[in-house]
This record gives sequence, C-alpha cells and structure tokens, in this order.
Amino acid sequence: MRKNLSQQKLLEILTSEIETLKQTTENINAIAPEIARQLHALKTTKVKIGVDTDKLEQLLEDYKQKLEKSIVIPRWFLLLITVVIMWLIIQDIFNLL
Repeated sequence: MRKNLSQQKLLEILTSEIETLKQTTENINAIAPEIARQLHALKTTKVKIGVDTDKLEQLLEDYKQKLEKSIVIPRWFLLLITVVIMWLIIQDIFNLL
C-alpha cells in the first residue's frame, strides 16, 4: 500500500513538472519571435538612433539562460524516473502473483 502511495505521489510530481515545462516552453516560443522581430527592426532601421542593441541581446540571452537553469528538467532524469517507476510497477505485479 505504501509503495503504491509513493509511486502515485512520484507520478503526480513528475506530471506536474512536465506540465510546468510544457507551459514554460510554450511561453518562450510565444515571446521569442516577437523579441527577434523587434531586435531585427531596431537593427535595420534607417533612422540614426543611439540604441545599444547589444545590451538588449545580452539581457535576452541572460534571461534565457536563467530560465533554462531554473526550470528545465534534464531528459536523462525523466528517463531515469520512468525506468524506476516501471521497475516498481513490475515488482508490484510480480508480488501480486
């Protein structure tokens, strides 16, 4: 019974983390093209304006790296957890027999 509860809790945590990762990816994918378009427009404008696009690019890159470090779950970790869950389920099935 306890194994089933811990497996269920682990599955809930993984599901929650995967949903968070999907939402973050969708947010990045939705925002990135607009930022790229605006940066391109700033770079190609014919008006002489003293805008430092390098600073904007650096801020964007810093934000992207910070976001990747804080949210992304490594694929190897997800695979490891999947293997562990499958192993526990198989053990549970054999214990029932």
